[in-house]
Amino acid sequence: MKVLRTWGFDGKLNMALDVILLENSKEPVLRFYDWARPTLSLGRHQRKIQIDYEYLKRKKFDVIVRPTGGRAVLHWDELTYSVVIPSNHELFKVSVLESYLVISECISKALKSVGYNVEIEKAKNLSNTPACFDSPSVYEIKIDGKKVVGSAQARTDKAILQHGSIVLKAHLKEYAKILSMKTEDLKDKMAGLYEYKYIEVEKLCEALEKEFEKLFGKTENFELSSKLFLEAWQRKDEFTWQVSL
Repeated sequence: MKVLRTWGFDGKLNMALDVILLENSKEPVLRFYDWARPTLSLGRHQRKIQIDYEYLKRKKFDVIVRPTGGRAVLHWDELTYSVVIPSNHELFKVSVLESYLVISECISKALKSVGYNVEIEKAKNLSNTPACFDSPSVYEIKIDGKKVVGSAQARTDKAILQHGSIVLKAHLKEYAKILSMKTEDLKDKMAGLYEYKYIEVEKLCEALEKEFEKLFGKTENFELSSKLFLEAWQRKDEFTWQVSL
């Protein structure tokens, strides 16, 4: 398994790089990253929602569209992970939900190993709000009933991409405001890890890497080449949200 860390990229470049890895990886890749500035990401099929664009503009937040499905996420004070699983791996052959569970189990074990009392949601929850974190979907991770990890997946005939947000600090007020919701709508439904215990990001990465290594094999550090970076840079505009701010 190759492990890649990229810090300080903007939202469009982050999404483009995930897609480049999806299209080109011949072995499993685990990537950790953050965001250059607070960014609202919307699922690729998410269209008819109320967004406070004036608020986004005033706060200088970015807005992008993901290559994966799901609902809106405010990326801010989080560790983001992505996993690419090529078609030659046995996990590629299972269903979406089965693969989702396997990945969630890796993340859950890692979080438990560093002291977080997490559990995996077993029920299928239906919600009609635009916010990803208003409730845990089946096999997503929560603490005290509050969602702390939100993930989404995309598949091609070559590979699976799953990426997601491991929330460190939940910005409920801003998240709700952007999506024309009330803060109370999210108050008891999402949380950040720092509400329970502080952890250095690198220690969290190490715990996650250790668990994913059990699934995908011995880790190997993967340096981002100038070629891959250029390919991602050239494609980042594919993830521009089409509504002008």
